[in-house]
Amino acid sequence: MNLEDNLLPDWIKRQASMGPNVEVDGNRTQENSFWYYLTLCCPLIFDSYAIMLHPFWIDADQKKLADSDASHDAINANKSLQPISWSSFFDLFGEKFDISTANEIQDKIRMGLLPNWPVYIGLPEEGDCGDEQLDFVLQKIKQKYGNEIVNYYYCLLKTTSWNEEKLFKSKLSDSETIRSKDEIRNNPTAIFPDNKSWCIVTDYDLQFTFIGGSAKLIEEITDNENFGIYNLLPVFKEKNI
Repeated sequence: MNLEDNLLPDWIKRQASMGPNVEVDGNRTQENSFWYYLTLCCPLIFDSYAIMLHPFWIDADQKKLADSDASHDAINANKSLQPISWSSFFDLFGEKFDISTANEIQDKIRMGLLPNWPVYIGLPEEGDCGDEQLDFVLQKIKQKYGNEIVNYYYCLLKTTSWNEEKLFKSKLSDSETIRSKDEIRNNPTAIFPDNKSWCIVTDYDLQFTFIGGSAKLIEEITDNENFGIYNLLPVFKEKNI
């Protein structure tokens, strides 16, 4: 495992670096945010793309207590939040999940829960997908390309010191070891091989992560609804490109 001094290569530098460093040819709205940020954060050099929606968090036992009108102190005791996919979260509120309207619907649900936000619900992490999600994707990549050496990039806000960004070059199978390193926080901002065959990339304040790769890879990654990963077709282009 090597800590690299020369950080991001040109093909992903603008998208993965703290920015924004890409000018999108269009305006962002609540309805088109997923597609807007795909162009902003992921190099559009691949055959296919997917979006990985970071999970909501819920404590089912606390929800039962809240539904039974238990005291506030009783509800707050022994918190144990577990990940729940967007589609399952929508089910709790009688809403139908569809990737084309998901951002609008989740905002509608969240606004409806205010100002008394339930203590048993946690929001998706910003800039940090679920560990199980990432492990699933990396396993699919490993099955297709082998245990190749890749780059694990952490922007400033994903380091414990906030002094400098970090990039580790190591095997796909080392992801858990890297995740446990003291100098970094949570999952990487981006993971990618030198040969540009695929990439996984997010932004520090987004509640979703993008994946670019071959059509076959994206098909295999999106063929399991349990992990909240969906095919996404680019809509926006970069300005002046």
